[in-house]
Amino acid sequence: NAGNVSISNVVVTDPLLGGVVPGPDSGDDDGDGELDVTETWIYTGSYAITQDDIDAGSVTNTATVTGIAPDQSTVTDTSAAVVTQLCQSPAIAIVKTGVFVDVNQSGCADPGEFIDYTFTVTNEGNVSLANVTVNDPLLGGNIPGPDSGDDDGDGELDVTETWIFTASYTITQLDIDAGQVTNQAVAEGTAPDQSIVTDLSDDNSVLEDDPTVVPLCQDASIALIKEGELPPPSGGGCPTPGDVIEYTFTVVNTGNVTLTDITVTDPLVTVVGGPIDLAPGATDATTFTASYVVTQADVDAGEVVNQATAEGTTPSGGTVSDLSDDEVITEDDPTVVELCQTPVIAIVKQGTFNDLNGNKCADPGETITYNFIIYNLGNVTLNNILVTDPLVNVQGGPISLAPLTTDTNSFSAVYTITQGDIDAGEVVNQATVTGTTQLGDTVTDISDESSEFDDDPTVTILCQEPAIALIKTGTPADENGNGCVDLGETIIYDFVVTNVGNVLLTNVTVTDPLVEVVGGPISIPAGESDTETFTAVYEVTQADVDAGIVSNQATAEGTGPGGVIVTDLSDDDSIFENDPTVTTLCQEPDISLEKTGVFNDNNGNGVANEGETITYSFKVTNTGTVTLYNIMIEDPLPGLEITGGPLPQLDPGEFDDTTFEGTYTITQLDLENGFVENQATVTGFDENGNPITDLSDDPTDLTNMDVDGDGDPDDVTIVVLPEVLDEPPFEIFNGITPDGDGLNDFFRVVGIELYPNNNMKIFNRWGVLVWETDGYGGTS
Repeated sequence: NAGNVSISNVVVTDPLLGGVVPGPDSGDDDGDGELDVTETWIYTGSYAITQDDIDAGSVTNTATVTGIAPDQSTVTDTSAAVVTQLCQSPAIAIVKTGVFVDVNQSGCADPGEFIDYTFTVTNEGNVSLANVTVNDPLLGGNIPGPDSGDDDGDGELDVTETWIFTASYTITQLDIDAGQVTNQAVAEGTAPDQSIVTDLSDDNSVLEDDPTVVPLCQDASIALIKEGELPPPSGGGCPTPGDVIEYTFTVVNTGNVTLTDITVTDPLVTVVGGPIDLAPGATDATTFTASYVVTQADVDAGEVVNQATAEGTTPSGGTVSDLSDDEVITEDDPTVVELCQTPVIAIVKQGTFNDLNGNKCADPGETITYNFIIYNLGNVTLNNILVTDPLVNVQGGPISLAPLTTDTNSFSAVYTITQGDIDAGEVVNQATVTGTTQLGDTVTDISDESSEFDDDPTVTILCQEPAIALIKTGTPADENGNGCVDLGETIIYDFVVTNVGNVLLTNVTVTDPLVEVVGGPISIPAGESDTETFTAVYEVTQADVDAGIVSNQATAEGTGPGGVIVTDLSDDDSIFENDPTVTTLCQEPDISLEKTGVFNDNNGNGVANEGETITYSFKVTNTGTVTLYNIMIEDPLPGLEITGGPLPQLDPGEFDDTTFEGTYTITQLDLENGFVENQATVTGFDENGNPITDLSDDPTDLTNMDVDGDGDPDDVTIVVLPEVLDEPPFEIFNGITPDGDGLNDFFRVVGIELYPNNNMKIFNRWGVLVWETDGYGGTS
């Protein structure tokens, strides 16, 4: 308040800060909202500097204050312009990287290939840069661009931007000779204050100025071919001392750099010509020559052998060299000029098998005797002749042989046959004979089996007899302890495979149509057996029980040498036989027949009459453990007609009560007897055709007599015929034997005999006397 009255409604505005400035932050000491004469109010505000401010170098603005005097007049004041200087630090940086482009994929630089350069320009200062350029003298000056980075398209390298320039350079031979391409680019830009900033490129950092170096591999190499020609002697024949060999030398720059000061030296001759320079890939075949006069020592040696050396200087001052080859630049074989000399040796190796045990087949430990025949087929005497053989220790020698002579007795050897030889089926090898000429040259020959002019191996055939044998044994798992194998129990099979031949068997397997054999394949040497590898478990079926046995054979198979397959059907206990392995199974064939009869009162008069009928029902049960087939029922009762059947099959535990039925017509004799009594017989057959029979039982009769001794009740079926008698002579009744003799506790009386003196005998239905009186009232 620069006046003498209080001012109210004081407002400070600043366009830079967006208008009215809140406040005051301090000064209104009495809190009355008026700027008193004695008061000073303080307002504060903050402004965020922009890149444009920095590019301008300062921030300038003014504020305005207004207030109301007590007389309601408005007072105002505008501040002086406030200029805040902002420091400017323009800076630019460039990183230049180069990548060699191996156009032909040769792995090394060639003239005409490229280096792709990438220039990364960054604004390392705090102001935008205009007129940014990249200048590279290697690439002809300014590089077009940028290729990317000017995101806002304003043509200025902003503080936040990175510009990328790219260019390619074509490699020259000079570059390759230098081994590298080295240079630097310059990045330049104009700051807002029109000052110019520059930077020399670095190869990897914005903080350095190292040149960018792209190494170019240098593969300096040289090759030399030396060729010698000896003109034929004018008179023909072999050369003589004094004849001249003319040598020519072909030098090739096989590398990728220029070679200078190239020379050729040769320990045998004085080379004429040179030095020369050669560009990469260039060849010189005319500059260097030499002549050599043949000596007697050369003729004695039969050849002139040597090598020359080519040497050149690389651009870096290094040296490359190459030993000559006789025909190609990629090898270093000596140049040989042959001088005719004909030392020749030959050997024939013959083998004789010694069948020591006379079995006409090879066995380990028997032998082969070898004899060696030596031939001198050349024109010089051969000395220090020796025979070596990798198979045997050759006895005899060394010997000497004159030209065109033969030795048949000096050398021999004995070889002991191994199992490996027999597995191979032959013994094949060759011996080598060596001899030395008087001049020290060595001649050799690999043996032939019959001719001195061939080199075929000596083959002694050894007979091969691949053979295999299989023993299959079955061990029942008697789970219920009844001493044999029942339905559902198992048989454990063991297989013993024996190599009964004289060669190794491989890929040995065991197959069995009955079971899945576990184990294998394996290899078995000759004469050995395998007892552990192959096993199988078989679960007994009803069909097996029906058959009474489990019988089958497995097959062993192995591969002999040459892929020969040998097989054998198993035997149960011998390697020399092929009997099936048989396991006996429990068989309890049994059949049961129940026969019941029902009187048919056809006229409904309550008593039996001649011509009326009895209907018989039959229940057949397989009470054994085997399946029964073709089941028939026979009944000796005259006039009884049985229908149905044969019953084709009845499984163990199964019954049939519908197939068979019988009808019988009552006769007068039956009426006189008062009943019809008889038994039927059922017959079935097991799988092997054995008959199984049973007498019928009447299930309504509890006496349970076992007539045929099979353990089953065989009560006769009795059908009582109802009748009306005025005075029945006796009563048919059921009785109990008083003595409990075990025949029958209960019986049906079917016969009474009367004797004088009131004696009486009572018989049961089987005709057994069960009651007797003695006339005095006693019983026995």
